Amino acid sequence: MAKAKKITAALTAALLCTASLTSCSDTSYVMTVGDSKINAGIYIYNELTEMSYQMTMMYYQKGIKKDYFDQKVDGKAFDEYLSDYALTATKEYAAVVDKFNELGLTLSDEDIKSINDSISSTWDSQGEFYESEGISKESVKLALKGSKMREELFDHYYAEGGEEAVSDDEMVKYLDDNYLRYKSISFAKTKASTDSSSSATDSSTDSAAAANEEAKAKRDEFLEKAQGVSFDDFDSIIDEYNDYVASKKAADSSSATDSDSSAADSSTASDTDSSTDSSSSAPDPYANEKMMNYGTMDDSQKDTTNGKILKEVSGMSTDVATAYEDDNAYYILIKGDIKGRDTEYAKDNHEDLLKEMKSDEFQKKLTSWVEKLDIKVNNKAIKRYTPKVVYDKQTEYYSKNNNS
Repeated sequence: MAKAKKITAALTAALLCTASLTSCSDTSYVMTVGDSKINAGIYIYNELTEMSYQMTMMYYQKGIKKDYFDQKVDGKAFDEYLSDYALTATKEYAAVVDKFNELGLTLSDEDIKSINDSISSTWDSQGEFYESEGISKESVKLALKGSKMREELFDHYYAEGGEEAVSDDEMVKYLDDNYLRYKSISFAKTKASTDSSSSATDSSTDSAAAANEEAKAKRDEFLEKAQGVSFDDFDSIIDEYNDYVASKKAADSSSATDSDSSAADSSTASDTDSSTDSSSSAPDPYANEKMMNYGTMDDSQKDTTNGKILKEVSGMSTDVATAYEDDNAYYILIKGDIKGRDTEYAKDNHEDLLKEMKSDEFQKKLTSWVEKLDIKVNNKAIKRYTPKVVYDKQTEYYSKNNNS
């Protein structure tokens, strides 16, 4: 009798799972938060968005156009990275909505209109594609609302009038402690060309060496002119350098044939006609200088070409033009006093600096909010909407529509 009851109970449970979309097989949601379900479409949207971003980075940084799933991101296999990213992003979405509602915050009518307009535009151009991936218009709308809520929560804590607002003095101190202000002129190095076996020939090596000697000599010539010149007045050296570059280009192009010259003249005239009148707006007094955050760079960032330049600048005295070189170029660097621009820069770049200063702190808050939620992941949905499945659907959709 007991065995018969167990069999009956098992059959009943199986019938319930088959007859209705219950948690036994329902993959329309990716997780529950308390009694609420989070659409699987939000998870897929997060997965797809990050996939597109990482594939774009692979192309521009490494020239990779295929075999994406053979690559690694942050030390993880591409598919594993995307799954982890999408799951974390979806949990954070849930935490943002929960905290936003807990604090009694609301999106403005203007925000809602902007989101709706964005959805309408997106759906006109990509709606069919999103639906082929299993992403509904409502899921995209929820994801966009979640992004806006996240921004509003950040401002709730750190913007002017916020619970932990950053003062002007704090922002200026952050700049003084971490930023470098400098100007530079660079003279590119020439690399020896290679033959079919990818080895440099003797003639190309000699030619490259001669070109580099010329570039270094020209750098030293400008460096001599810059001695005793202040950071502010270094603009005159940059102007002279720009004139030199322009005249060199003109000299190089003067050997072109008459037909080539005619074509060039026609192109130049067109460019001149379309140019804007520079007198219509005041020149940017900071056009030639860079403001860079060196203080918060990690070791890997400091080991890049730009990081090494900043390391050189950090050890320099202000208002002293200095020679520097790396594998790419010969440089003249001059360091400015950050205090001469910190207040104005903080005012003009307030929002970007605020995010730079407080993003890590806000992320810690967000992580703590996630940990407090009663989240149960629907593993059947995770296993169904894998990065490879999302990628294959994308490939199939564009292949079909590009050939139709």
